[in-house]
Amino acid sequence: MAFPPADEEAATATDETTALVPPSSSEAHVRLTAIKRRIAGYTRRTPSASTILATLLTLAFAALLTTFIVVSRDTSPREDGSNPFDHLTIARHGAVNSDVAVCSDIGVAILRDKNGTAVDAAIATALCIGVVNMYASGIGGGGFMVIRAGDGGSASINFRETAPGAAHRDMFNHDAMAARWGGLAVGTPGEIAGFYEAWKLYGRVPWRELFEPNIELCENGFEVPKFLRHVIDGELDWLLKADKGEWGFLFDERGEVLDAGALMYRPALGKTLRLIAEGGPKAFYEGRVAESLVRSVRKHGGVLTVEDMKGYTAEIEETLKMWAFGQEILTCPPPCSGAVLIEGLNIAEGLDMSNADSAVVTHRIIETMKWLSAGRTEIGDPSDEAVSNAARIAEIQSKQFAAMVRRNISDTRTYGWQHYHPSYEFKESKGTSHINVLDAAGMAVALTTTVNLYFGARICDPETGIVLNDEMDDFSIPGTDNAFHLQPSIYNFIKPYKRPLSSTAPTITVYNGHPSLVIGGSGGSRIVTNVFLCFIKIHKWGYNLLDTIRSPRVHHQLMPEIAFVETGTRDDIVQGLEDRGHVVQELPAIGSVVGAVHRLPDGEIHAVSDYWRKGGVSLTFPLVAFARFAIMAAD
Repeated sequence: MAFPPADEEAATATDETTALVPPSSSEAHVRLTAIKRRIAGYTRRTPSASTILATLLTLAFAALLTTFIVVSRDTSPREDGSNPFDHLTIARHGAVNSDVAVCSDIGVAILRDKNGTAVDAAIATALCIGVVNMYASGIGGGGFMVIRAGDGGSASINFRETAPGAAHRDMFNHDAMAARWGGLAVGTPGEIAGFYEAWKLYGRVPWRELFEPNIELCENGFEVPKFLRHVIDGELDWLLKADKGEWGFLFDERGEVLDAGALMYRPALGKTLRLIAEGGPKAFYEGRVAESLVRSVRKHGGVLTVEDMKGYTAEIEETLKMWAFGQEILTCPPPCSGAVLIEGLNIAEGLDMSNADSAVVTHRIIETMKWLSAGRTEIGDPSDEAVSNAARIAEIQSKQFAAMVRRNISDTRTYGWQHYHPSYEFKESKGTSHINVLDAAGMAVALTTTVNLYFGARICDPETGIVLNDEMDDFSIPGTDNAFHLQPSIYNFIKPYKRPLSSTAPTITVYNGHPSLVIGGSGGSRIVTNVFLCFIKIHKWGYNLLDTIRSPRVHHQLMPEIAFVETGTRDDIVQGLEDRGHVVQELPAIGSVVGAVHRLPDGEIHAVSDYWRKGGVSLTFPLVAFARFAIMAAD
């Protein structure tokens, strides 16, 4: 159940502040409005003395129990002086999980202060990520959102970028790097359209109010996160030569890159967000914003048109569903990689992976990763009927296929890549951000958004402040077989208005009718393998969420033929992998960031962001808010 507003008058006034409110004819909005009115009624009730006493005793017991749980854990500082439990957040009502503290805070404010839904909070948080971590995501990009509503319904919103109308299969044959940087690399952005479709289905806070805190960040400034400065340092070769008219917001008045902790301002983007806040998606896809984006893209040699912008639509699709580990699992359909996550979970369910300290168990995990990476080579946009692969995608998600794969996994050896039958090569990506939200009414959102490589196409439109994606690089290019002589995927060739293959896998699990785990990540092909590994750690090893996220990871994507392990992996496990024929490479981090929110069977919510790899932050409702609600809702 959602938090009540301060009073009924305030709730009514909020709904009247703008014309951009969720349509009253929407079944979802009618349901949520009814809930809101019921909760608002509690504010007019005066609790009895017995109610207050009973509530205080309940809270005292909960506090005592929480104390017991905390002291029973290993809370000792690590070698670097940090305490891992500083990065575990526990709550009862809801949580917002993202890469940036201020963005998680904005999401929580939408839930708590605006009586918003998980979709409202996810949108506001994602807009913030685009402001602060513009190298990874933003309204010039696209992505996928998986939603599970409190009534049990679910939806997947596909707002992946599309190829412009003038794009064609052979457009990068002369120069493959043109798919990465410059105007030709830009696909039609989808984020605003996707957010609007999700908001129409499940939003409650007026559209304009989701933008307001982010407009303030642009205008009043925000502190540069350490990881943003780290990324900028890695991109300095081109940034120092880039047009300061486009990228000037990254530099101070002396022309030097802003230090971590310094204030960054994005006034041009703030003006654009204000236009979209007032005018909805039409203000982005038509008129001056669209015209300015097209001018910038074409100035850099691209083919995007105002017609491409105006014609873009986000797709509302059914979620992919499976049953494993005693839970229903919901994820996104192609061109998202949810199908191969399902493939991997089906395979793992029938294997003994219970011993976290066993080399053979790690070997089985890696072998499963190799199979799901092979499955990923066959995914493309199902809208391209000329090369439809629907039957094969359905097959690799089946229990029968999983049983066949298990018969082809040896406990004593690994095999060359041919054994796993990949069909084509797959593409790699880099700059992505993931957000998880769970609200008090039982709605969950897993949202992954991206501009592809760091800073996308390396184009920032100076008039609008929008960083544009390079999503055309996620398509396959004919005649560019990889080092293993695998041909590019026919399912992923460029076609006008087609959406490229995505490595993302936003996922929600449901246990006993309630969302249980909300999870996703960033890091290209490592996303799906690491989300898969988190399922193993939770459901096979019995790890809590904190240990699931912070413990060392392994990764194999079939090609190159290397088992990557993070520093901290046990020496005997590494040796066991090598004894089975794996080439093992140890890295401080394997390039994937995972965040999750986990609702335990007793209702307690744990949220963990990947502080250890990207400095992510989770925030939740404070206990005082719970006490306020409990007193008003009792009797």
